[in-house]
Amino acid sequence: MFEFEKLSASKLYAAPSVERVVEFSPPGIDMQNISKVLSLAVDARCASVQAYDGYAEVAGRTNFRLTYLDREGAPKGADFNADFSVKAEGDFEASDAASAEITVIETDVEATAVLKLSAVLSVSVCAVRREEFSALVDAQNCYKTTKEIYLPSFIAAKTSASPFDSEQDAGGEVSQVLSMSSACVLKRAEAVQDGVRCEAKVVATVTYVEGGEIRQRDFAVDLEEDLGLEGVLPSDAVKVQACVKSAKLVLQGVTDDNVLRIEGEAGFRIQVFRCAAQSVVADLFDLDNETFIQTETQNGVCFDGSGYFVEKAGGTAILGDNRASAIAVSAIPYAHAVTTKAQTEQDGTLSVEGIVNADIIYTDENGFNSIRAEIPFSLSIVGQPPFSQEVCVLCQVQNISAEVRREREFDIDMTLAVGVNGYSPIQFSYISDVQLGEEKAKNTSGVSLYIARDGDQLLDLCKALTAMPDDILAQNPTLQFPLVEGERVVFFRRLEA
Repeated sequence: MFEFEKLSASKLYAAPSVERVVEFSPPGIDMQNISKVLSLAVDARCASVQAYDGYAEVAGRTNFRLTYLDREGAPKGADFNADFSVKAEGDFEASDAASAEITVIETDVEATAVLKLSAVLSVSVCAVRREEFSALVDAQNCYKTTKEIYLPSFIAAKTSASPFDSEQDAGGEVSQVLSMSSACVLKRAEAVQDGVRCEAKVVATVTYVEGGEIRQRDFAVDLEEDLGLEGVLPSDAVKVQACVKSAKLVLQGVTDDNVLRIEGEAGFRIQVFRCAAQSVVADLFDLDNETFIQTETQNGVCFDGSGYFVEKAGGTAILGDNRASAIAVSAIPYAHAVTTKAQTEQDGTLSVEGIVNADIIYTDENGFNSIRAEIPFSLSIVGQPPFSQEVCVLCQVQNISAEVRREREFDIDMTLAVGVNGYSPIQFSYISDVQLGEEKAKNTSGVSLYIARDGDQLLDLCKALTAMPDDILAQNPTLQFPLVEGERVVFFRRLEA
């Protein structure tokens, strides 16, 4: 009589972000050979995430790239790695599929008796959990109403790696490579039949010394990935995390005419979600027996999809009065964006605020010097369709440039790559159990009058009049639902002698 079906929904859970301070003192550093630190570039990536009951463990690696002047005033570069781990507490279960995003919030370098490099990381852990439940999907020999509920589902996941390479003329002989920074910027990600198509760009900056001058070369390598994932539909939502897994610089060419060649591998972690409609029984009425219905309600989050945008921004950095006037900008070896606020406005536009931290190496009357610039930015982005109620935004510096203005100011122009993931909270209810009770007492009145409440439906009349819908509508063919407050419904009952 009652047909129940096992349904499943995937729940998205995000634990509160955890801050982790990574400190590292490289061994074997002669501090007497460091006269001035010009730049400290830092990035961090996740190596593994494992969920347990009540918490998740994240392991990762932080890369420190130090640019400095030695005791003779010559620019030098050094590269260090430091592993870290962090524990994120939350409503995790050991069976969850967990992932983490790591953002560098702050960096610092202390060059006194020993060299101490530090970075403050923000670690956000998300998990996908599949839950099953039994819902009433059909009922026989009684009057029922149905409705559609929307169930978020985790469809598929896949990791992929894509090699990249590019080269440029250095314009002379490279005497010292100071640093190389790189990032993978997503341009598009969409579901196709039985697969996912991604477009990305690896952007890299190489800072080096040629002819006694600090120079910089910017690289941009376009990537395309077509990944097969059985069961994926074009209407599904795709979430992608991209990173540079490895990158190295190779010097080629001949003496006095070097070629800078970058080689590496970009990594992609792809997840596919679907929010599908499912028909279930909303309510039912049995003419002969009492029915006892148990209803359950669940809350969830539906992943709506991603959007990728390129926005211009800019600002000004000013030298302090205790510094000599700047002559020219040599390089910007490090630029990192931190998103401080992101929200969807009532008109559907996306408002994003943040700060770009950039190390500007320049020359003054004393030689090479540097300044850490903090450039606030505010973006207003219009998307089609409008952005979701809840958004998670990642801003990356795609390119940046600066020039000296009036000796003590730097005009800074930059292009930001903005990635947006949208989420919508959902709630659905269903009948989890039905029990038949005692046989109903027969209504022996020849006529019944029902005074409607606002919003009453046909099922409400059936329950109140103890009658089937066809009989009620046959006597009241002009009824229109939902009923309005005070509307009268008369039902004549044929009684047996």
